[in-house]
Amino acid sequence: MNIIERLKECHLTISTAESITGGLIASKICEIPGASNYFKGGVVSYTKEAKNSLLGLKLEDIEKYGVYSKETVISMAKGIKERTNSNVAIATSGVAGPGADEGVEAGTVYFCYYIIDKIVTEKVKFEGTRNEIREEAAKHALDMVVGLLTQVGLC
Repeated sequence: MNIIERLKECHLTISTAESITGGLIASKICEIPGASNYFKGGVVSYTKEAKNSLLGLKLEDIEKYGVYSKETVISMAKGIKERTNSNVAIATSGVAGPGADEGVEAGTVYFCYYIIDKIVTEKVKFEGTRNEIREEAAKHALDMVVGLLTQVGLC
């Protein structure tokens, strides 16, 4: 079952706050017929300043926890969920490479899935080229949401 079929079945909407995936998750959602009924929108917040201005993250929190952190993706998910009034939000941040950044290895991706009032986070290490890592992260995020909607028993 794809993400739109699952959202339709559950009567839910979704939004995205993407950094490492650069809009790939939103793009993959929009490839599916019927997406306009369930996808509220997305923000690509690639810089600290964009995370602050578009999603409401505090710059001091980004400095404290790091741009690549569980705390940052939680704040990103909260920010997009509030701004779009969606039921589900996905947020991603990480390092695509080729090298490390801020002491975080290439291939490391932080995810947050904010479903109704439940927050699930994970840190996953992907292998491959920069674009392979980004593609895998986007696919992983969508697969996780489909699975989590089943697990939390919303539909």
